[in-house]
Parts: sequence; C-alpha cells; structure tokens
Amino acid sequence: MSEALLLMEGIEKSFPGVRALSGCRFELRSGEVHALVGENGAGKSSLMKVLAGVYSKDAGRLRYKGAEIEIPSPRAAQQLGISGQPNSWGSA
Repeated sequence: MSEALLLMEGIEKSFPGVRALSGCRFELRSGEVHALVGENGAGKSSLMKVLAGVYSKDAGRLRYKGAEIEIPSPRAAQQLGISGQPNSWGSA
C-alpha cells in the first residue's frame, strides 16, 4: 500500500465551552475520494477548517507528502496545494 498523501492524527480543537475535535484521524492516499459524514456538531467542518488553515489545531500532527507540516493560514494551505480545487491534491 502506498504512503498516505495526507495524514491528520490526534487532532484536537476546542472553542469556549465546546470540544469540537478530540483525537481525530484522517488519512488520504492519492486517487482516493472521501466523504465526511456525521451529525450536526460532529466536527466535520472544524476538521476541514484545520486542514485549510482557517483554524489552528490545539494538538495533533499533520503530514503532507511524507513531511510534517503546520498550516497557519488558508494562504499557506493553498501554497501547499491543499484547497477545494479539483485535482489539486493528487499532483505530486
């Protein structure tokens, strides 16, 4: 099996009075398509906003193309090739 293109593990995010993410893990390999499904308030949007640089994570790690990364802003995510643009994730 090939190495993960993207790995998010142990991701945590809290807001005042709310723990949005606790120990979340997401793994994506080139060519895969995923859907995040869950109830309202399950943390789907929060997890994707951490990946997109909209929110900073409180804990955990992100690996992209084998390297550990930090995504401090949406611009930084876009510069890494992480965006909502079709076909932008699979290009190596």
